[in-house]
Amino acid sequence: MPKPIHAVIERQTSLPQPEPGLTPDEVIRRAAALRPLLLEDQANSEKRGCCSVEMHERFRKAGFYRILQPKMYGGYEFDLTVFARVIMEVGRGCPGTAWGLSLASGHALNVAAVFPKDAQDAIFGETGEFCAPARAVPSGTATETDDGWIIDGLWDYCSGSPHSNYAIFGVRIAGGDPAGSPQIGIAIVPRANWELLDNWRGFIGLHASGSNSIRINKVLIPKNFLVRQNLFDLDITGGTVGYHLHGNPMYSGRMFGFFQTEISSILVGAGFAALDEFERIARAKMAGPSTPIVSAGLQDLTRPYGIALGLLEAARNAVLAGAQSYLDYCAAGIKDPAAYTALDDMRIQAGMQHAARLAGEAIDLLYTSVGTSAAAKDGTRLQRYFRDMSMARTNPGLAVERAAVQLAGRSMKERLAPAGVQ
Repeated sequence: MPKPIHAVIERQTSLPQPEPGLTPDEVIRRAAALRPLLLEDQANSEKRGCCSVEMHERFRKAGFYRILQPKMYGGYEFDLTVFARVIMEVGRGCPGTAWGLSLASGHALNVAAVFPKDAQDAIFGETGEFCAPARAVPSGTATETDDGWIIDGLWDYCSGSPHSNYAIFGVRIAGGDPAGSPQIGIAIVPRANWELLDNWRGFIGLHASGSNSIRINKVLIPKNFLVRQNLFDLDITGGTVGYHLHGNPMYSGRMFGFFQTEISSILVGAGFAALDEFERIARAKMAGPSTPIVSAGLQDLTRPYGIALGLLEAARNAVLAGAQSYLDYCAAGIKDPAAYTALDDMRIQAGMQHAARLAGEAIDLLYTSVGTSAAAKDGTRLQRYFRDMSMARTNPGLAVERAAVQLAGRSMKERLAPAGVQ
């Protein structure tokens, strides 16, 4: 029988915040201030497959992992727009690092939303230190015993896992009716009980994201470390456990809009990183010898720069407006469940997807406009950003056409059906 994990019993008092006076503006400023270090370490982060331990510590001390974490557990409980702005700034320094940070720091919101208080007491522990990838696809099983749940399986693309102290997984609950629908759960497992595989290699981009696979071999977790919910289809009727515990509607949201905020914020940051690099190259060309040929070439840089800047401004505004819309729907859903439906969540996701698409268009334009040696050669930053965006486009969250078909089908069914017909 696997050895059980011993959980901390219920806490009666809140954990202290490391910096009680920390403000949203300051945490965003800290993210922007790290840009030179992130730029300098891009190549090394790609080689190691994630950001350095030193950078992870900078993120931790800056408060990035506590942005969405509840105040009860030592977090700052800032809203989703603050999280998006921080991730954009980190992405402007290193998109791959931002991918790992976003998908490890953001899931404090998921823990706060779905797990009961005694589980949250244990998960956030005595210090409130928490970061975890979340792989919602049920690639493993959970078998219930008298002592807890036995978790077994292999989950791929666990972004942000190298520096995480937990991992969240979708699981298939064993023992249900074979003829019925599969029962899905959400399990959380401490770092000591999973194996991080060294297999985040050989992909075109996002090398620094730490998207390794995680293997769990029949580990026993406490009963309260699993909830019978599906991250892709949370039941928020009447408010989640997290809302009633923390009193914040942000912890009572559907997940597609939130997950898309995590991803689209990164890619908007990547777009601005490409614009910064394009500007650096253009400035160097302008400082060079002036000849008719060079002068004509410089004129060719103004149009793509201006178009890309406009695309990225639109993308950034779309992400921030989408994040605020998510928060507004969360609040509305508490008052009236009919005011926040699965279709609403799909609409938020769709807008965020198109924000990422605009950022991708900007990167493509800048990459193809600056010249082969400056963009396509190994080691150039523009090539790195182009590769990272190419990799991101393979993520299901950016399958815009497929999502559009699903959105249209759902929307047309609900909005165009005759009155009283479903």
